Amino acid sequence: MPGRIAMSRILSLLVVLATLATLGTRTFGADVRWGERWAWLDLLGVTLVLLAIRIALLARAARRGELPWPRLMLPLIFLLEGAGMWWGDGAPVWKLVRMVSAIGLELGFIALAIHQLRRASGGDALPEARLAGSLGQLLPPRAARLIAFELVILGSALRFVFGGWRRPDRQGFTYHRESGLRMLLRMLPLLAVADVALLELVVLPRAALWLRIALHALAIYGVIWLVGLYASLRARPHRIHDGQATLHRGVLGHIEVALDQIASIGVLPTFSDDWKLRAYRKGATRIDVAGPTILDIRLHAPIRPIGVLGPGRASDRLLVAVDDPTPFMAALGRSVAVP
Repeated sequence: MPGRIAMSRILSLLVVLATLATLGTRTFGADVRWGERWAWLDLLGVTLVLLAIRIALLARAARRGELPWPRLMLPLIFLLEGAGMWWGDGAPVWKLVRMVSAIGLELGFIALAIHQLRRASGGDALPEARLAGSLGQLLPPRAARLIAFELVILGSALRFVFGGWRRPDRQGFTYHRESGLRMLLRMLPLLAVADVALLELVVLPRAALWLRIALHALAIYGVIWLVGLYASLRARPHRIHDGQATLHRGVLGHIEVALDQIASIGVLPTFSDDWKLRAYRKGATRIDVAGPTILDIRLHAPIRPIGVLGPGRASDRLLVAVDDPTPFMAALGRSVAVP
């Protein structure tokens, strides 16, 4: 088993390197020939051979039940797309193949997402976990989690902008009311005007139109991302129920702690400089945001948090942000002097 995993990783790396070499040659050396063929076409042929071997290994793993068969869909589409370019991109048959494969991929994503959401609609699973579960049928786990994370961020932002901000906070212990992100969002209109003026009048007065559009699009996406992150802070307060504390950091991560695992709780001390603060935070699991009171919770045993890419490094120290520490501490069955 370890040998197969190592071989799979080496082959995946070779496919990536061959793909980058093909793209680089196509972009910067399109006129280079090796014999009677363009150099980039020969590199593309090598890439397709490696990809075909990789697909064969995936098929063997799927036959053994080690991964779902839909995981072969995306590599097969890449293989068909590359074969169309290598054999003759203008041929009608390859145009039809590319169109059918694109439609098939789109329908596959939609069908799997609907199926997974229906199965989990009655549970308490987080939306990114449900989406990652459906996307994981087509993509590697880390890629599926990243895409699900971005979809949740964008969806949270749109929901917040179109009326979500009017909804009352969910029951629990909040940590967004005193956050620096909330203060930043109030200044966004002014910052947006300053950003446009700076880019258009100072940075990009003579830049190409496509570059100006790209930079403005990135700036807009950054704003949307911040709004989505703040919306996730509001939507996911800390909760304590049935002897279990579920502590959130918005969509960035969460951790579940049994109350009897808590050894002690104190307030994060103040430090004379940021280097000392950074050293103190080193090794701790951070469930904090800038602004609210940060509590230092010590555990009897290390616990692994769940982050954007899945389970993180285990730690017996938690740094937890909370707007009002007093009721939070009372719910935990502890007391601490909060300045």
